[in-house]
Amino acid sequence: MYCKLFIVLAMSFTSVVGFAQSKNTATEVLDYREMDGKMIVDVMVNGRFLPFALDLAGHTTILSKYVDEANPEKHIAHRLLDSTFLYKDMSLPRLETFGWVTLGNVAYANNLTACVLEEAPYFQKLGIAGVLGGEMFLGKVLTIDTQRKKLTVSTPTAPPYMQEDYQMKMELVAGTTVACEIILDEEVFPVVLDTWNEGFVSMTPEDFAKVNGKKGGKASITKGYLPTEKATATKVVAKGRFVNEELGEVVVAKNENLPRSILGSDILRKGIVTIDYKKQKLYFQPFDLVKVQNDGMDNVVTEIVPGKLNSINRKYFLEHLYDYRKDKEFIFKGNKPIVIDFWATWCKPCMQLMPELEKMAERYKDQVVFMKIDVDKEKELCAVFNVKLIPMLLLVPVSGKPTVLEGYQPEKCEEIIQEQLLK
Repeated sequence: MYCKLFIVLAMSFTSVVGFAQSKNTATEVLDYREMDGKMIVDVMVNGRFLPFALDLAGHTTILSKYVDEANPEKHIAHRLLDSTFLYKDMSLPRLETFGWVTLGNVAYANNLTACVLEEAPYFQKLGIAGVLGGEMFLGKVLTIDTQRKKLTVSTPTAPPYMQEDYQMKMELVAGTTVACEIILDEEVFPVVLDTWNEGFVSMTPEDFAKVNGKKGGKASITKGYLPTEKATATKVVAKGRFVNEELGEVVVAKNENLPRSILGSDILRKGIVTIDYKKQKLYFQPFDLVKVQNDGMDNVVTEIVPGKLNSINRKYFLEHLYDYRKDKEFIFKGNKPIVIDFWATWCKPCMQLMPELEKMAERYKDQVVFMKIDVDKEKELCAVFNVKLIPMLLLVPVSGKPTVLEGYQPEKCEEIIQEQLLK
């Protein structure tokens, strides 16, 4: 008797600053690192951390050499609807689907389909496995703060420091790409937000011809997933405005390879950007408008009580049990065997098993430590252990490999404790 675990949409982290979750709300603050102007995060794909660059105007994409390592779903067939990317001058060879993809505990997805590139030399130079598109954040709120080098993923609302006076309506095109507007010399231009493309504003030849500005100015452009290059045609616009913020002088570049004009990553250097994917609102405000505080508090377990079924979170797991970010093979840090229960409040078999585990915890009080993990709060741990059915028990000896037990099987659990954990 078990419950099947279904997860609907979004990916991982470098280091977590804070995490808080109450009923129907969640906020997580994640670090990212920069390489050649690109924002890079460590994404967990089917239990493996892989580095991805953030490209909100692109498809989620992975290099072919990482596909087998990421263990795609073999039973899912794909049919290419297009031969090229929507907003990149790139061919689209094939697709693969990955069962578990997480960016921390708030952004997560299962059965996420990614484009596969056979070769991308610039990816290799950056040391990334691919790019992470906007699919990961659908239904969520993503805040980018380049001054602190933080990403905040929240639901259902934007962080409290983002001001309502500094927001505008946006549109999601092709399902995931943010389409908005920028005003240049009092004329409105539609653009898509492109966090991969360096520079400020890059335009199609048609839009560039409409820009009222003088020739000149230095700017860079990007073609597909190639390194940035110097723009050969630019204009300087006397004044620009984005949302409610005056930008002053703006350099606009012409890019022959764009299917649609873009607002590049340089806008992220001028203020905090928040994208509310569910309500389709975009916020942009100066870094110093409001004091920014970390949005979460780590619910750190400081003491495990013998004889009890103790709740733990990811932070405790990493520090005291097994640091999967450093070690691919399970290396147990504890000095007593443990039993970990992956459970959920909505899972009837889980709630039936819990009293049995509490009795075992008391019975083996000085021999085995019993813990539980809420699958609704700890998506990343679920991805690490490929949790698809609950309740799922992880029975860990002091030395040796853990044993996984799925479903309501209290008798089998006690048998494993006696025959394997207490040998």
